[in-house]
Amino acid sequence: MRSIGQFAPQSSMSATTTKKVNTKAMRIHGKWYDVEGFNHPGGPVMISLGKGRDATGLFESHHPFTSRARLEKLLAKYETHEPCRLLDESDQGTEFEWPEYENKDGKVADGAPVSAFGKELVDQVKHYFEGEAKRRGVSLLDATKATPMRWLELFVLFSLFLATLPGFFRGEYWTLIAMPLTYWVIGVNIFHDGSHFALSRHWRVNALATYIGWYFSSPIEWYHQHVIGHHVYANIPRKDPDLYHNNAMERHTHTLRWKPMHAHQPSTWLPIWVIGTFAMNYLKPLQMEMSGHYNRAVAKMEMTRSRWLLHWAGRVFVYAMCHLLPFALFPWPKAILFAVVPVTIVSLCFMLSSQINHLTSPNIDQYSSDFYKHQVLTSHTVGKDSYLTFLFTGGLNFQIEHHLFPCVNHCHHRALQPIVQRLCKKHNVPYHYTPTLYQAFRKYIDHLKELAVKPSQ
Repeated sequence: MRSIGQFAPQSSMSATTTKKVNTKAMRIHGKWYDVEGFNHPGGPVMISLGKGRDATGLFESHHPFTSRARLEKLLAKYETHEPCRLLDESDQGTEFEWPEYENKDGKVADGAPVSAFGKELVDQVKHYFEGEAKRRGVSLLDATKATPMRWLELFVLFSLFLATLPGFFRGEYWTLIAMPLTYWVIGVNIFHDGSHFALSRHWRVNALATYIGWYFSSPIEWYHQHVIGHHVYANIPRKDPDLYHNNAMERHTHTLRWKPMHAHQPSTWLPIWVIGTFAMNYLKPLQMEMSGHYNRAVAKMEMTRSRWLLHWAGRVFVYAMCHLLPFALFPWPKAILFAVVPVTIVSLCFMLSSQINHLTSPNIDQYSSDFYKHQVLTSHTVGKDSYLTFLFTGGLNFQIEHHLFPCVNHCHHRALQPIVQRLCKKHNVPYHYTPTLYQAFRKYIDHLKELAVKPSQ
């Protein structure tokens, strides 16, 4: 077991080793793979997330149920020995240990390089989905995505949101509350699963789903912050961008130097929550563009000029539709309300549903070199028996289960939760659970109070 404080910034390679070389390849378990031209079932979006990075954690967490022999043979086809370079030379992939799968006959490995805990976890969850696949008459991959009942649920939620739009554009005041609330519920239930390729087996459906998040994040920024950074390296300093969203005002890890403003964070959390998604939508893209990193933790992916222009055109369009259009429809006092209140409500919903999942005292500054154990130690499941909590958070309340199997649709997590909790107990891995959303919120506030105290010298 290594210390959480070891992950300090590493110096870049010398100029002689950073000459123009391949940054389109990805590194997995120490080997480089150039997958340009590979028609990946997850689509080009999934492939793009690993380019120029150590993609070991991404790769393992996105292929838990795929035949290992098939994966190894496929990787062998794309292995390259040409000079390759990481987008960020500190991205060395040393955070987790991947034990070699025992293979005495010298053939292609038929198991993932994970611990006994990880192997039993994957085997039992895979067994569950094999049963579901047989019961429904679908493939194993289809069984892990949204079920027909889940699609019906999403249709009803989307219909409720659409029903508020005519009144909103007529300026009816009740929609100031109803529109953003119904938007939030459908948005989080579609956007988040889509970004993890967990909504459908068809990549275009998943990619399209990420564009419903217009009130809280651009897909490009979300992939950097959430999928590449946070999901693999949860709560690891210098690797998880979620630890550094507002580090001038908030301190979420003991590894961050205390500042006088941090003493007020038990009360300043509210204004931060109010502007949270506005900042994610417009300020974070600017910050990443200027610095080349998302929150100093995730290097910006290389984009073609046309993709870059589309990205920024999208930011301008979203800002105009959400915050300028009301001024073309209503007198300015009313326009201010219709431009500000909806995004504020969405932001509060987003922050409540996300901050409680990892920012509590038992989760912060926890670390294991075992990838699967680390995801459990740094995550927090809430209200497993509450359907309303599930709908409101988009299934984020099953955070432990989600971090273990991000490509699995949230509609399955209620069934997976007892399996995960039982195996955690068997392998002596702490399983952090809170019965209600309110109790989880109180734990978040307690965490803010604890980190607000100036450390003794």
